[in-house]
Amino acid sequence: MVRIAPFRGILYNQKKIRDLSKVIAPPYDVITPEEQERLYRKSPYNVVRLILNQEPNPYESVARLLDGWRTEGIFVRDEAPALYFLSHRFPDKEGKEQERLGFIALTQLEDFSTGTIRPHEKTLEGPKEDRLRLMLACHANLSPIFALYSHPKQTINNALTEQVEGVSPNIEVKEDGGGTCALWRITDPEIIRLVKREMKEQPLLIADGHHRYEAALNYRNHLREERGNWKGQEAFNFVMMYFANMNDDGLVILPTHRLVRSFPPIPFQKLEEELQRYFYLEPYPKTPEGQRWFLRALKSGGKKRHPIGASFKRDPRYLILRLKNKRFMQRLANNLSGPLRDLDVTTLHLLILEHILGVTPEEQTKGEVISYSQDDERVLKAVDKEDYQAAFILNPPKPEEIMAIVQSGEKMPQKSTYFYPKLISGLVINKIDTDEEIGED
Repeated sequence: MVRIAPFRGILYNQKKIRDLSKVIAPPYDVITPEEQERLYRKSPYNVVRLILNQEPNPYESVARLLDGWRTEGIFVRDEAPALYFLSHRFPDKEGKEQERLGFIALTQLEDFSTGTIRPHEKTLEGPKEDRLRLMLACHANLSPIFALYSHPKQTINNALTEQVEGVSPNIEVKEDGGGTCALWRITDPEIIRLVKREMKEQPLLIADGHHRYEAALNYRNHLREERGNWKGQEAFNFVMMYFANMNDDGLVILPTHRLVRSFPPIPFQKLEEELQRYFYLEPYPKTPEGQRWFLRALKSGGKKRHPIGASFKRDPRYLILRLKNKRFMQRLANNLSGPLRDLDVTTLHLLILEHILGVTPEEQTKGEVISYSQDDERVLKAVDKEDYQAAFILNPPKPEEIMAIVQSGEKMPQKSTYFYPKLISGLVINKIDTDEEIGED
């Protein structure tokens, strides 16, 4: 059972921060060092200083900044608990405007074993430890976890949209990429009861924020152990989430491509033989026109099958790899369900990276061997000009594929999805008062 609760959010004080575009930021895990420097220069109050601090003692620095900004009145905390309805308008990769609707609220933390809240990707230990230390220092959720639910009737979005019709948003901010976020406080008891009732039986899928969710679980367990006596109503048993409907037309998923280095050298002829043993190879020349046709054919083929695009250093061709027979993966991954086994990302990690190239599962998760990007052209350029041996271009998984995998209790390989656009940080913060209790109503 999913338990939703309103909360007293902390928001930027617009009397002191006139231009909110100067203080928002992407999620911490997609911010490059160059972007971090740019955000630091934008404003001394940019939220990047909280979510990705660059001071020598970052955790203590974040705790000090958060308290200081509240004292200065840069941040103000709402008097009454609320849900926060968010409209995110953005241009998609083809330039067409989309709108993704969702709301921000607290939800009671659940262990994955209950099946109430489910991950869809594997996680890495380093980021989990980093986010836990940050929570222990500042006792806050600095940005919401992105969760999905499935509700074809759109009852919640329709009710929230009707509630704010003709009402100016409490926050409206433009992003650098052309998107606009509008946020409304929802305090109407009837609407809050409707949202809680509709969400009660909805299993949740974590779309983005797996590391932060597991850090929140560890934070909760730490506080429970420290206290000894706890009832479950305490604020540390809850986490701030953004909830989006999987049936919303504005839900856009992008593929995450791979750049790979440090695998054992393989003679070109042997690599070709290994690939041909398992795949049909469709070559395209490494020319600007060849690249366009290659990417177009890969995207077109992804509508029905799961082809994989590949580029190897010093190979004058781009390759589209199509699995010759599903039995190869059935033998190699007989412990996986059909939906997970059929994904191109599973074929890539198990058959190509591990079986053919010799990159062990442990090496795949360390971070030094594989780099990730949503920019296919940048990835293809990097394999020829940077210290990488191969690039692999993928198509995005479909929402129904993700749900089928999650419902079977399985996880996709790390960085299998990219929900676009990322949910910006700096709209709402949840301060966790460890003595506060979250009421039932």
